[in-house]
Amino acid sequence: MRDVAIIGASQTKFGELWDSSFRELISQAGLGAMEDANLSGADLEAMFVGNMSAGLFVGQEHIAALISDSMGMNPIPCTRVEAACASGGL
Repeated sequence: MRDVAIIGASQTKFGELWDSSFRELISQAGLGAMEDANLSGADLEAMFVGNMSAGLFVGQEHIAALISDSMGMNPIPCTRVEAACASGGL
């Protein structure tokens, strides 16, 4: 099995961000993590998205492809992982 590591992280600011769309917020966090790791889109082989309840909150169940597209990362594979409140840990 190949070694895997998290080498970059980012987050959006906390608060009521009504002027920002879901696409804008997820792109800020994702592109910020890439910048933190000093990576470009060409360095990525795949993307995994941990999420809970996007369908309920933003009306979009298939968010992995939406996020990949919003960040300009097509055509890499992008998969959503959901496990309720543990989604970020899987």
